[in-house]
Amino acid sequence: MTLTPETSSWISLSHPSHVAPPPEGIRPIMESEVPQDEPLQAEALRAEAPAIHPQHVVFPLWCAAFLAAVGVKCVLLPFPVRTVGELVRWLLRLAIVAAPDAVFLAVLAGAALLTGMVMGGRQPAQAWWRRGCTAAFGLYAFYAAVSLPMYRVMVVPFSIRMISFIGGPVLMWSSLRPFLSAGTVLAIVALPLLVVAAPRFWQAWRRTSPSSAAMLPAWCTAGLLLLAAGYGAVCEAYVRRNWTDRNRWERRIAHSAHWVLLRSCVQEAASDRPLAGRFSFTEFDESDFVRTRSKPRPLDLKPPRNVILIVLESCGIQYLNLYGAPYPTMPRLAEVARERGVVFDNVYAQATSSCKSLVCLSASVYPRPDWLLICRDSPGFSVPTISEVLRGAGYRTCYAHAGYWAWKGRDRFLRSRVDKLIDGTAHPQRQVNSWGVDDAAMYEDILNWIDEAPDRPFFVFAYTIETHHPYVAPRRQYDFGVKDPDFHRYLNAVREADRKIARFLEELRLRGLDRDTLVAITADHGESFGEHGQRMHSFCQYEQDVHVPLVLLYEGFAGQARREACIGQHIDVAPTLLHLLGIPAPAEWQGQSLFDADRLQRAYFVSMGNEVVLGVRDGRYKYSFYVDDRREELFDLSRDPQESRNLATDQPERCRALRARVAGLVQYQRAYLARHGVR
Repeated sequence: MTLTPETSSWISLSHPSHVAPPPEGIRPIMESEVPQDEPLQAEALRAEAPAIHPQHVVFPLWCAAFLAAVGVKCVLLPFPVRTVGELVRWLLRLAIVAAPDAVFLAVLAGAALLTGMVMGGRQPAQAWWRRGCTAAFGLYAFYAAVSLPMYRVMVVPFSIRMISFIGGPVLMWSSLRPFLSAGTVLAIVALPLLVVAAPRFWQAWRRTSPSSAAMLPAWCTAGLLLLAAGYGAVCEAYVRRNWTDRNRWERRIAHSAHWVLLRSCVQEAASDRPLAGRFSFTEFDESDFVRTRSKPRPLDLKPPRNVILIVLESCGIQYLNLYGAPYPTMPRLAEVARERGVVFDNVYAQATSSCKSLVCLSASVYPRPDWLLICRDSPGFSVPTISEVLRGAGYRTCYAHAGYWAWKGRDRFLRSRVDKLIDGTAHPQRQVNSWGVDDAAMYEDILNWIDEAPDRPFFVFAYTIETHHPYVAPRRQYDFGVKDPDFHRYLNAVREADRKIARFLEELRLRGLDRDTLVAITADHGESFGEHGQRMHSFCQYEQDVHVPLVLLYEGFAGQARREACIGQHIDVAPTLLHLLGIPAPAEWQGQSLFDADRLQRAYFVSMGNEVVLGVRDGRYKYSFYVDDRREELFDLSRDPQESRNLATDQPERCRALRARVAGLVQYQRAYLARHGVR
């Protein structure tokens, strides 16, 4: 090879034997001392790190999340086990109620594995994939733990409809807090952390057990996922065939709370009118809503000068001794009613919702049959309320509440319709829970407002709060002989409400207002304490939830005290009050005076839980239609007041006729409300 200046120079620089020694006093720089670009080096090391197979991430996450779900179902599933046979049956029930969770997690795991295989070993994509999988399964465990207090309060899994309808957890804190035991709080915190840490535990175990590094073939993984799906399908078929009672507790918890919430979110996101409900009927009977109404005849009674409507929170008739209940919850009201009262025995709330009842009672309109609220979602609502009618007739008007009118925008709905709004914000020092202040503060504010202009006639809408869950009972409690602590506290709260009403009536007497003031007492809806597997309200329309009191107290009824058996509903209350005052009801109102002989002898109602239920009371029969699965219930209340025997399959023609009536309510009411500014 011929050496050129270029090649000799290359040899001298590249071959150690040809490197000239350094000048004296100069130390050669070692390769280890050459500065390196540390971020690039770290990135190179990460790139060279072996990729973790998706199974080694997803499998431990799935196992930990499923154990968390099974733990939650163990807590929810009653454990009356005394023998080995009972233990076996309990374990079988546990396997059934946990099946939906296994299926949901199998779908989640399948999606995670497919995504991981698409990512391959590429960095940093795989790192982000691991973080996403860990977050998804950790969130699953968190919501599984959170569903514990949700089930105990609502006895159903939450949907986006219910969350929107309730209005968020802030005001619900007082109702949720009793169910947040130390164990529940620990589960909410610990379960997600354990799931998130599961892959690390798995990797540590793999290092001690080399055989665990083996991967399952793709066909085997797919088979396991299909096996989980088959397991879920078999359990679902068993539930449908054998647990036919929809109110059975095991059937209630045989759901994946995550799937219920996710499915409802997808359904509403895909709807052109979110939360407005979807109905499918083939027959419609609108005759009850298009019928010609005659003007009621004047009453042979001196009209009262003032009107006070007291609305009790969550107070059904089956807990009131005034209506034959075995609990002496309202001894004072019963005594006054015997002297100068008219008691209506068959009045129904239109809806098991406070906000919907507010509009029904105030504006005499049927509620919108979905999860949306007129008071919050329809600022253009044009039907006049009773306060507007009376204000136009020269009355002072006041809406008072021991709670907070701002909840769900009720203050915006009422502000322009009434002279004075009073609520719990005026008494922060007297707050009894997150729902509001003590009812006594509200009554005091009403009396102070009356005293500002005692010579002018007035109308007051007084809305209590202490009988709302978690129920504010007095320190000295009456022994009702019941074991359920919630029920015992509730009965004492109702008895305390009776005492405060009596005290309020006494204050009216001391002001000389008792002889010319009509006091009407009703409730926004009822309350459940285990009947038909229900707790609280909003989720059904059995008697304990919709059958409410209506008592009219007036000196003009002295000597004419009586009970009325006619069927009435909330929308009839305002027309009845105007009838007693001798003031015509607005033409837009849909109710009629309960003293009108030509009135409708049916009552309609709507309830919203995770589905809409439509119902009607027609004579002795009570009919309910469950919109989502088209299930029907028919009860003969004269023979079956506890609603324990469903006659729907025995009387299909009656069900068909009543189904057409509730379909007529939906069709007519949507058009009616659209004409009055409700979209």
